[in-house]
Amino acid sequence: MEGLIVSNVLLWVLLVAVAFVVMGLVRQIGVLHGRLAPAGALMVDKGVAVNEAAPQITASDRHGRPVNFGYAGEKSQLLFFLSPTCPICKSLLPAIKSIAKEQAGNLDVVFVSDGDMDAQQALIREHKLEDATYVVGPEVGMTYQIGKLPYAALIDKSGTLRAKGLVNSREHLDSLFEVEHLKHATLQQYLNAQPHAHDHDHSHGHSH
Repeated sequence: MEGLIVSNVLLWVLLVAVAFVVMGLVRQIGVLHGRLAPAGALMVDKGVAVNEAAPQITASDRHGRPVNFGYAGEKSQLLFFLSPTCPICKSLLPAIKSIAKEQAGNLDVVFVSDGDMDAQQALIREHKLEDATYVVGPEVGMTYQIGKLPYAALIDKSGTLRAKGLVNSREHLDSLFEVEHLKHATLQQYLNAQPHAHDHDHSHGHSH
């Protein structure tokens, strides 16, 4: 009889231990879901609609100079929202810089971030962004309702929001510009219409 009680107690202890393990796994799955959430964010878009007037806001760059967002001007504007703690943001910086160089005549690229200034300065030094227009502060992200990073928005010369979306790759960046020409309502619609987009060659011209 005593042996039965002991084995029952052991079973209960085991059951409680298993319950803790399951709770731990559930928590881990929750953490993983949080990390994977940016992919899901493509489907849930807030803020101003594409092909409508972009929100107008003026914010100071890191030198204290005013930068206008969403106003009509001589060039289109590409807003790239990033963070020093976002590895994908950093991996896209070479592509953003090459776009800025290629499109210099008709596009202004503006980097928008928030948070610790020392971390921003380290990022700027590491990726040689000293000459770039770089805004640090929450106002622009809040105005454009940016929830996930890295995020980009393309505003044309007239101040109309042409494309916006989460950008996890160079392909996503390129598609922002294709969206403008193809007149898809959103970057997501464009990507959904391109199931084999990653098979396409996105090089701009071939060298012989």
